[in-house]
Amino acid sequence: MSLSPMIVVGTTPDYVVRILKKRHPGSVLFILDSCHINDHLLSDLERDCFLFTDLEQYDETLISLKRRLSQDRVSTPGFACFDCESLIMASRLASYFKSPFPSTEAILVTRSKYLSREVWRKAGLDNPKAGLASDTDETLKYFHRFKRDIVLKPISGSGSELVFRCLDELGVRESVAIMEEQLKKRRYNPLFRPIRDPFTSVTMDPCERWVVEEYVSGPEFSCDFMLHEDNVTILRETGKIKADDQTFGSIMAYTLPPVYPEGFSREDLYRVFLLAAKSLGYKWGHFMVDFIIRENSVVILELAPRPGGDSIPDLLEVATGRDLLEEYLKIMAGQFDAYMMPPAPTLPYASINLFIPGSGLITDLDASEIIKQHRIIALLLKKKVGDRVTLPPDDYDNRLLGYCILRWDYDWDPISTCRYFQGLLKVSVNNGQSDYRH
Repeated sequence: MSLSPMIVVGTTPDYVVRILKKRHPGSVLFILDSCHINDHLLSDLERDCFLFTDLEQYDETLISLKRRLSQDRVSTPGFACFDCESLIMASRLASYFKSPFPSTEAILVTRSKYLSREVWRKAGLDNPKAGLASDTDETLKYFHRFKRDIVLKPISGSGSELVFRCLDELGVRESVAIMEEQLKKRRYNPLFRPIRDPFTSVTMDPCERWVVEEYVSGPEFSCDFMLHEDNVTILRETGKIKADDQTFGSIMAYTLPPVYPEGFSREDLYRVFLLAAKSLGYKWGHFMVDFIIRENSVVILELAPRPGGDSIPDLLEVATGRDLLEEYLKIMAGQFDAYMMPPAPTLPYASINLFIPGSGLITDLDASEIIKQHRIIALLLKKKVGDRVTLPPDDYDNRLLGYCILRWDYDWDPISTCRYFQGLLKVSVNNGQSDYRH
């Protein structure tokens, strides 16, 4: 194999592998967990671009990688990672080879939604007040202390998984009951492995405790940015449209470019992003950040040293022709030139997520009415007839059927517009007792 020194650690076949293999044939080595070795999505790809290993075992992975790089005569590999659960492994491997990658200590702080809140608070950044709880009584204490709605979320989860907004004491009790039940089921999920506090060396178990934070209202946004030599370059900006008919925190659509509130200074983003990344211990890298604008102030919600996911890469490519994933690889290889980026799109675009109406076996799936709409530019379906789907709180990723990308109009009502396009999708699901039709 003609291998350039770039290694992608711990991605999944249905997200990045096929995309990167298509765009970068022979240029990337993927370290995949052994559970994917017989995945049908990999069956038509050359096997010499994969290294299968137990990604829970650092020593085993390192030995396998060293053997592989020796065979390919690569001595100075670069490293990249698209998934939060593999960031620590990627960082440790990069450190061994003395390759550029965000530090393990910084990633440990970032992976804990509680520790990152504490760091940002001490740095003077605006972010939700937060604490840790392990039962109903502790959670209720925060509910009364904050004197407003609260949000419960796992210490180290991702996206909207097990995120609850509680409006009253009953909501707190019901959400805690679900949290306690579901966290136990995730004990062997890499996202929920115990996390070492790099400041105290104390280990926190995400399956035993959770974060309680104040609810912050306001429009939400997401960005990708690059940090280099104390300078921030914003690579991507999108607005978020929340899905009010899904679990709290679920995203119905992304809009590009975003529309910030009147009076908000976009220049504030550079200052906040720089301080948010550096206070966590980062000196360099590509980052995804989610934030809310409250009274024209940036409230940081989450930051991760990886590019944005979901439909964002496809949305950016349709709107601008830019490949966010390729840019990330170039950044990690030290080859990206931010000055070569084309300007942001002047026409608005959006990607609308299409959710399944119920759990069970998909018996019918027809997206022809969506494709007929003249504003639709692209449609990607991740499911097909015969696939089995599961809904939250058991599974949060499986419910997504796919998404469509279209030319947007900011004069439209965002919720009703998204529901209109979702309603054009014909889908039936059988759960063994009844059919769900949409």
